Amino acid sequence: MNKYGYKVCYKKQGKNKLKLYLVTNTYDGACWNVRWYETHSPPDRKTKEPIRNVIWLIIPIKTYLEYRLLWRGCPF
Repeated sequence: MNKYGYKVCYKKQGKNKLKLYLVTNTYDGACWNVRWYETHSPPDRKTKEPIRNVIWLIIPIKTYLEYRLLWRGCPF
């Protein structure tokens, strides 16, 4: 169990760059979101186009500094 949380990221087929999509506190929540996104393409935050042909990844947040930076813009 990771005490800082998890990042749900995606990368496009054939690309190496990861894009952060969601930050969550639990691994179960991250798994549920990945399963949902694989069947229901979420919209890109800038272009509003559905995100298709991507690989979804769950990456643990390893340091307190990274945790603080990721949750800085959280609206709640």
